[in-house]
Amino acid sequence: MPSSRISRALQQAMNAPDGAQNLSRFIATFQRKHPQLLSVDDGRLEQRLSAFLTDYARLLPVLLVELDQACHTLRCGAASQQLLAILDQFIAAIEPARFDYGLVGVLDKLYFGHRLVEELHDQLLMHQGQPMLSWDTTLANLLIHALIGDSYATRLDLTAQEIVDHLPKIDAEAPISVSGASHWPCLIREHGLKLSLS
Repeated sequence: MPSSRISRALQQAMNAPDGAQNLSRFIATFQRKHPQLLSVDDGRLEQRLSAFLTDYARLLPVLLVELDQACHTLRCGAASQQLLAILDQFIAAIEPARFDYGLVGVLDKLYFGHRLVEELHDQLLMHQGQPMLSWDTTLANLLIHALIGDSYATRLDLTAQEIVDHLPKIDAEAPISVSGASHWPCLIREHGLKLSLS
């Protein structure tokens, strides 16, 4: 189960008094630098992206619960518990002043959490042959990678991969579960966003 620290930290960031303004400025700056990366079929891109980022934050604790349940089903509960402990320490190290900036101030921590989830879920996916989580965040993570900057995001990616590589593995005798996700919607597409990777 995700720690209350993670949920509290994300809620604190989302409730920052100047968070919405900081997010709006951040999105505007990003759009000027990368005008071709994102598009929407209808509505304003800023509103769509802002709603996506809020859902991206709200989704992390949900996915952590689902991941923990999946790991226990596959007899590798120690893996999710260790992952959660590492993420909990990472969140605990956030400088208090960063929360004043809202989601912008903790976007890298949020991304790291999602990347840890994605890396461990990829291992479960290989064993199961079907997703074990309720949402596909692959494109969402690529978008956040671009938002926080390639160099820094790549370092976080490598760290997440290294951590998950050293977690306890799925029990080779663990049964294949039939309770995987039958519907695995893409978080980016659900928000009407189109990400150009060319």
